[in-house]
Amino acid sequence: LANLKSRKMRFGLSEGMILAADAGGKDVFMLSVDAGAKPGQKVL
Repeated sequence: LANLKSRKMRFGLSEGMILAADAGGKDVFMLSVDAGAKPGQKVL
């Protein structure tokens, strides 16, 4: 989990994060959250 630095965009302020995981090998998997996810919700 990595929070990205806030930045001004044409549409307003962009505040994002990257969520990724690996299984101990060379491959890293980018993850996405469900549409109903809420701020502060645990990642399982």
